Amino acid sequence: MNAVRSFLVTLVVLGLPTSLLAAELGEKAPPLTIKEWIRGKPVDVTTADGKNVYVVEFWATWCLPCHVSIPHLADLQKKFKGRNVTFIGVSTDDEQTVGNVKPFVKDMGEKMDYTVAIDKDRATSKAYMDAHYVNGIPHAFIIDQQGRVVWHQNPHPSVPGFEETLEQVVAGKFDLAAARKRMAPLQEQRRKEWTQHEYMREYFRLVKSTGNHEQAARLGRKILEIGRDNDSLMNQLAWDILTKEGILARDLKLALTAAKAANNATHGENPAVLDTYALALFENGQKREAVRFQAKAVELARKNGMPGEMIAELSERLERFNKETD
Repeated sequence: MNAVRSFLVTLVVLGLPTSLLAAELGEKAPPLTIKEWIRGKPVDVTTADGKNVYVVEFWATWCLPCHVSIPHLADLQKKFKGRNVTFIGVSTDDEQTVGNVKPFVKDMGEKMDYTVAIDKDRATSKAYMDAHYVNGIPHAFIIDQQGRVVWHQNPHPSVPGFEETLEQVVAGKFDLAAARKRMAPLQEQRRKEWTQHEYMREYFRLVKSTGNHEQAARLGRKILEIGRDNDSLMNQLAWDILTKEGILARDLKLALTAAKAANNATHGENPAVLDTYALALFENGQKREAVRFQAKAVELARKNGMPGEMIAELSERLERFNKETD
Protein backbone atom coordinates (compact mmCIF):
# COMPACT_ATOMS: atom_id res chain seq x y z
CA MET A 1 0.00 0.00 0.00
CA ASN A 2 1.47 3.37 -0.96
CA ALA A 3 1.90 6.19 1.55
CA VAL A 4 -1.06 8.26 0.33
CA ARG A 5 -3.39 5.26 0.30
CA SER A 6 -2.21 4.25 3.76
CA PHE A 7 -2.79 7.78 5.04
CA LEU A 8 -6.34 7.94 3.67
CA VAL A 9 -7.21 4.53 5.04
CA THR A 10 -5.97 5.59 8.47
CA LEU A 11 -8.14 8.71 8.34
CA VAL A 12 -11.23 6.71 7.44
CA VAL A 13 -10.60 4.13 10.17
CA LEU A 14 -10.22 6.89 12.73
CA GLY A 15 -13.23 8.80 11.48
CA LEU A 16 -11.12 11.86 10.65
CA PRO A 17 -11.88 14.22 7.73
CA THR A 18 -10.27 13.29 4.40
CA SER A 19 -10.97 16.58 2.59
CA LEU A 20 -9.41 19.43 4.53
CA LEU A 21 -9.55 22.85 2.91
CA ALA A 22 -7.44 25.51 4.57
CA ALA A 23 -8.53 29.12 4.74
CA GLU A 24 -6.27 31.50 2.83
CA LEU A 25 -4.89 34.88 3.74
CA GLY A 26 -7.17 37.62 2.47
CA GLU A 27 -10.43 35.83 3.20
CA LYS A 28 -13.11 37.57 5.25
CA ALA A 29 -12.67 37.22 8.99
CA PRO A 30 -15.19 34.89 10.66
CA PRO A 31 -17.29 36.33 13.50
CA LEU A 32 -16.21 35.71 17.09
CA THR A 33 -18.50 33.21 18.80
CA ILE A 34 -18.08 34.06 22.46
CA LYS A 35 -19.35 32.40 25.62
CA GLU A 36 -18.52 35.38 27.83
CA TRP A 37 -16.70 38.71 27.54
CA ILE A 38 -14.40 38.94 30.55
CA ARG A 39 -12.71 42.31 30.00
CA GLY A 40 -13.78 45.10 27.67
CA LYS A 41 -16.85 45.42 25.47
CA PRO A 42 -18.02 42.88 22.86
CA VAL A 43 -16.24 43.32 19.53
CA ASP A 44 -17.49 42.67 15.99
CA VAL A 45 -14.44 41.97 13.84
CA THR A 46 -16.52 41.61 10.66
CA THR A 47 -17.48 45.29 10.32
CA ALA A 48 -14.88 46.04 7.59
CA ASP A 49 -15.37 49.79 8.06
CA GLY A 50 -12.12 50.77 6.35
CA LYS A 51 -10.74 52.07 9.64
CA ASN A 52 -10.42 49.46 12.40
CA VAL A 53 -7.77 46.75 12.69
CA TYR A 54 -8.20 43.78 15.01
CA VAL A 55 -5.78 41.29 16.54
CA VAL A 56 -7.49 38.08 17.65
CA GLU A 57 -5.15 36.09 19.89
CA PHE A 58 -5.80 32.59 21.23
CA TRP A 59 -4.45 31.64 24.66
CA ALA A 60 -5.22 29.56 27.77
CA THR A 61 -4.53 29.85 31.47
CA TRP A 62 -2.50 26.61 31.47
CA CYS A 63 -0.27 27.77 28.59
CA LEU A 64 3.06 28.94 30.04
CA PRO A 65 4.28 30.66 26.82
CA CYS A 66 0.99 32.58 26.87
CA HIS A 67 1.95 33.99 30.27
CA VAL A 68 4.95 35.62 28.55
CA SER A 69 3.13 36.85 25.44
CA ILE A 70 0.20 38.39 27.34
CA PRO A 71 2.14 41.36 28.83
CA HIS A 72 3.77 41.86 25.42
CA LEU A 73 0.33 42.14 23.80
CA ALA A 74 -0.76 44.59 26.50
CA ASP A 75 2.29 46.72 25.68
CA LEU A 76 1.40 46.62 21.98
CA GLN A 77 -2.20 47.63 22.73
CA LYS A 78 -0.82 50.69 24.53
CA LYS A 79 1.62 51.41 21.70
CA PHE A 80 -1.14 51.35 19.08
CA LYS A 81 -3.58 53.34 21.23
CA GLY A 82 -5.39 55.95 19.16
CA ARG A 83 -4.61 54.11 15.91
CA ASN A 84 -7.85 52.05 15.74
CA VAL A 85 -6.25 48.76 16.77
CA THR A 86 -8.12 46.44 19.13
CA PHE A 87 -6.53 43.37 20.71
CA ILE A 88 -8.87 40.51 21.69
CA GLY A 89 -7.58 37.57 23.71
CA VAL A 90 -9.84 34.56 23.21
CA SER A 91 -9.43 31.91 25.90
CA THR A 92 -9.42 28.31 24.67
CA ASP A 93 -9.68 26.84 28.19
CA ASP A 94 -11.92 23.76 28.32
CA GLU A 95 -14.41 22.76 31.00
CA GLN A 96 -11.59 21.63 33.29
CA THR A 97 -9.81 25.01 33.41
CA VAL A 98 -12.33 27.61 32.22
CA GLY A 99 -13.08 28.49 35.84
CA ASN A 100 -9.53 29.82 36.11
CA VAL A 101 -9.98 32.47 33.41
CA LYS A 102 -11.63 35.24 35.46
CA PRO A 103 -9.21 34.96 38.42
CA PHE A 104 -6.27 34.81 36.00
CA VAL A 105 -7.34 37.97 34.15
CA LYS A 106 -7.96 39.76 37.45
CA ASP A 107 -4.54 38.77 38.79
CA MET A 108 -2.81 39.92 35.58
CA GLY A 109 -4.33 43.39 35.96
CA GLU A 110 -2.64 45.93 33.68
CA LYS A 111 -0.41 43.21 32.28
CA MET A 112 -3.49 42.01 30.39
CA ASP A 113 -5.03 45.38 29.64
CA TYR A 114 -6.97 44.55 26.48
CA THR A 115 -10.25 42.87 25.56
CA VAL A 116 -10.57 39.28 26.82
CA ALA A 117 -13.24 36.69 26.07
CA ILE A 118 -13.94 32.96 26.45
CA ASP A 119 -14.55 30.87 23.33
CA LYS A 120 -17.91 29.11 23.04
CA ASP A 121 -17.70 25.38 22.30
CA ARG A 122 -14.44 25.96 20.36
CA ALA A 123 -16.45 27.71 17.63
CA THR A 124 -14.03 30.62 17.30
CA SER A 125 -11.01 28.32 17.54
CA LYS A 126 -12.40 26.19 14.73
CA ALA A 127 -13.12 29.22 12.55
CA TYR A 128 -9.60 30.61 12.96
CA MET A 129 -7.14 28.06 14.34
CA ASP A 130 -8.45 24.89 12.69
CA ALA A 131 -9.22 26.67 9.43
CA HIS A 132 -5.58 27.72 9.15
CA TYR A 133 -4.17 24.41 10.45
CA VAL A 134 -2.82 26.03 13.61
CA ASN A 135 -2.46 23.83 16.69
CA GLY A 136 -0.27 25.69 19.14
CA ILE A 137 -0.96 28.69 21.32
CA PRO A 138 -0.36 31.54 21.73
CA HIS A 139 -1.32 32.43 18.18
CA ALA A 140 -2.65 35.73 16.82
CA PHE A 141 -4.57 36.70 13.68
CA ILE A 142 -4.43 40.21 12.19
CA ILE A 143 -7.65 41.48 10.57
CA ASP A 144 -7.22 44.53 8.34
CA GLN A 145 -9.43 47.53 7.68
CA GLN A 146 -11.34 45.58 5.01
CA GLY A 147 -12.23 42.83 7.47
CA ARG A 148 -9.79 40.30 6.01
CA VAL A 149 -7.46 37.92 7.84
CA VAL A 150 -4.18 39.08 6.34
CA TRP A 151 -1.60 37.50 8.65
CA HIS A 152 -1.23 35.12 11.59
CA GLN A 153 1.66 33.91 13.72
CA ASN A 154 2.88 33.23 17.23
CA PRO A 155 2.93 36.65 18.96
CA HIS A 156 5.45 35.58 21.60
CA PRO A 157 8.08 38.35 21.99
CA SER A 158 10.84 35.88 21.07
CA VAL A 159 9.28 35.33 17.62
CA PRO A 160 10.20 38.16 15.22
CA GLY A 161 7.94 39.91 12.75
CA PHE A 162 4.57 40.30 14.43
CA GLU A 163 4.84 43.93 15.51
CA GLU A 164 6.39 44.97 12.20
CA THR A 165 3.59 43.26 10.26
CA LEU A 166 0.92 44.91 12.40
CA GLU A 167 2.55 48.29 11.79
CA GLN A 168 2.42 47.72 8.03
CA VAL A 169 -1.26 46.74 8.18
CA VAL A 170 -2.18 49.79 10.25
CA ALA A 171 -0.25 52.07 7.88
CA GLY A 172 -1.92 50.54 4.84
CA LYS A 173 1.41 49.31 3.48
CA PHE A 174 0.97 45.56 3.92
CA ASP A 175 1.66 43.47 0.80
CA LEU A 176 -0.97 40.70 0.89
CA ALA A 177 0.30 38.94 -2.25
CA ALA A 178 3.83 38.72 -0.86
CA ALA A 179 2.42 37.49 2.47
CA ARG A 180 0.54 34.67 0.74
CA LYS A 181 3.72 33.59 -1.03
CA ARG A 182 5.66 33.73 2.25
CA MET A 183 3.01 31.73 4.10
CA ALA A 184 2.66 28.91 1.52
CA PRO A 185 5.45 26.57 2.72
CA LEU A 186 4.58 27.22 6.35
CA GLN A 187 0.94 26.44 5.60
CA GLU A 188 1.90 23.05 4.17
CA GLN A 189 3.94 22.29 7.28
CA ARG A 190 0.99 23.31 9.44
CA ARG A 191 -1.29 21.02 7.45
CA LYS A 192 0.95 18.09 8.33
CA GLU A 193 1.07 19.10 11.98
CA TRP A 194 -2.69 19.63 12.06
CA THR A 195 -3.17 16.07 10.84
CA GLN A 196 -0.85 14.84 13.59
CA HIS A 197 -2.93 16.70 16.17
CA GLU A 198 -6.11 15.15 14.76
CA TYR A 199 -4.48 11.80 15.54
CA MET A 200 -3.78 13.13 19.03
CA ARG A 201 -7.39 14.12 19.61
CA GLU A 202 -8.55 10.68 18.50
CA TYR A 203 -5.96 9.00 20.71
CA PHE A 204 -7.23 10.73 23.83
CA ARG A 205 -10.82 10.00 22.90
CA LEU A 206 -9.90 6.32 22.74
CA VAL A 207 -8.00 6.20 26.04
CA LYS A 208 -10.98 7.75 27.78
CA SER A 209 -13.31 5.05 26.39
CA THR A 210 -13.63 1.52 27.77
CA GLY A 211 -12.54 -1.24 25.41
CA ASN A 212 -10.53 0.92 22.99
CA HIS A 213 -7.11 0.71 24.58
CA GLU A 214 -5.62 -1.70 22.04
CA GLN A 215 -6.68 0.61 19.21
CA ALA A 216 -5.30 3.55 21.17
CA ALA A 217 -1.95 1.78 21.56
CA ARG A 218 -1.72 1.28 17.78
CA LEU A 219 -2.58 4.91 17.20
CA GLY A 220 -0.01 5.99 19.77
CA ARG A 221 2.69 4.14 17.86
CA LYS A 222 1.46 5.82 14.67
CA ILE A 223 1.76 9.26 16.24
CA LEU A 224 5.34 8.48 17.25
CA GLU A 225 6.10 7.31 13.72
CA ILE A 226 4.80 10.39 11.93
CA GLY A 227 5.60 13.05 14.52
CA ARG A 228 8.85 12.05 16.21
CA ASP A 229 10.66 15.09 14.77
CA ASN A 230 7.95 17.47 16.01
CA ASP A 231 9.14 18.43 19.50
CA SER A 232 5.99 20.35 20.45
CA LEU A 233 3.76 17.46 19.40
CA MET A 234 5.86 14.92 21.30
CA ASN A 235 5.97 17.14 24.37
CA GLN A 236 2.20 17.65 24.31
CA LEU A 237 1.52 13.94 23.79
CA ALA A 238 3.70 13.02 26.77
CA TRP A 239 2.35 15.74 29.05
CA ASP A 240 -1.28 14.95 28.26
CA ILE A 241 -0.79 11.22 28.84
CA LEU A 242 0.78 12.01 32.21
CA THR A 243 -1.65 14.69 33.41
CA LYS A 244 -5.00 14.65 31.59
CA GLU A 245 -7.98 13.69 33.70
CA GLY A 246 -10.33 10.90 32.69
CA ILE A 247 -7.74 8.60 31.11
CA LEU A 248 -8.61 5.01 31.97
CA ALA A 249 -5.19 3.52 31.19
CA ARG A 250 -2.11 5.73 31.01
CA ASP A 251 0.55 4.46 28.61
CA LEU A 252 3.54 5.59 30.66
CA LYS A 253 6.05 3.98 28.31
CA LEU A 254 4.59 5.88 25.36
CA ALA A 255 4.76 9.09 27.39
CA LEU A 256 8.42 8.47 28.21
CA THR A 257 9.32 7.70 24.59
CA ALA A 258 7.56 10.84 23.36
CA ALA A 259 9.09 13.03 26.08
CA LYS A 260 12.57 11.71 25.32
CA ALA A 261 12.06 12.45 21.60
CA ALA A 262 10.98 16.01 22.44
CA ASN A 263 13.97 16.53 24.70
CA ASN A 264 16.37 15.17 22.09
CA ALA A 265 14.85 17.44 19.45
CA THR A 266 15.33 20.49 21.68
CA HIS A 267 18.86 19.39 22.69
CA GLY A 268 17.93 19.37 26.37
CA GLU A 269 17.69 23.16 26.45
CA ASN A 270 13.93 23.76 26.77
CA PRO A 271 12.74 24.03 30.41
CA ALA A 272 9.15 23.06 29.61
CA VAL A 273 10.24 19.98 27.67
CA LEU A 274 12.71 19.02 30.39
CA ASP A 275 9.88 19.31 32.90
CA THR A 276 7.76 16.88 30.88
CA TYR A 277 10.67 14.48 30.44
CA ALA A 278 11.43 14.53 34.16
CA LEU A 279 7.82 13.78 35.05
CA ALA A 280 7.75 10.91 32.54
CA LEU A 281 10.93 9.48 34.06
CA PHE A 282 9.50 9.81 37.56
CA GLU A 283 6.22 8.09 36.66
CA ASN A 284 8.19 5.27 35.04
CA GLY A 285 10.15 4.69 38.25
CA GLN A 286 13.38 6.38 37.16
CA LYS A 287 13.28 8.80 40.04
CA ARG A 288 16.95 9.78 40.32
CA GLU A 289 17.05 10.64 36.61
CA ALA A 290 13.84 12.61 37.09
CA VAL A 291 15.48 14.72 39.80
CA ARG A 292 18.48 15.40 37.56
CA PHE A 293 16.44 16.59 34.60
CA GLN A 294 13.99 18.57 36.76
CA ALA A 295 16.90 20.39 38.38
CA LYS A 296 18.16 21.32 34.93
CA ALA A 297 14.68 22.57 34.00
CA VAL A 298 14.66 24.88 37.04
CA GLU A 299 18.18 26.08 36.30
CA LEU A 300 17.40 26.92 32.67
CA ALA A 301 14.10 28.59 33.55
CA ARG A 302 15.93 30.92 35.93
CA LYS A 303 18.76 31.51 33.47
CA ASN A 304 16.31 32.36 30.67
CA GLY A 305 14.31 34.76 32.82
CA MET A 306 11.07 32.75 32.65
CA PRO A 307 8.02 34.00 34.61
CA GLY A 308 8.13 33.55 38.36
CA GLU A 309 5.05 31.30 38.42
CA MET A 310 6.68 28.92 35.96
CA ILE A 311 9.88 28.74 38.01
CA ALA A 312 7.81 28.16 41.16
CA GLU A 313 5.90 25.31 39.53
CA LEU A 314 9.07 23.65 38.28
CA SER A 315 10.70 24.07 41.70
CA GLU A 316 7.72 22.55 43.51
CA ARG A 317 7.89 19.52 41.26
CA LEU A 318 11.63 19.20 41.92
CA GLU A 319 11.00 19.33 45.67
CA ARG A 320 8.37 16.60 45.36
CA PHE A 321 10.69 14.41 43.30
CA ASN A 322 13.46 14.83 45.88
CA LYS A 323 11.15 13.94 48.76
CA GLU A 324 9.87 10.81 47.04
CA THR A 325 13.27 9.59 45.85
CA ASP A 326 15.17 7.14 48.05
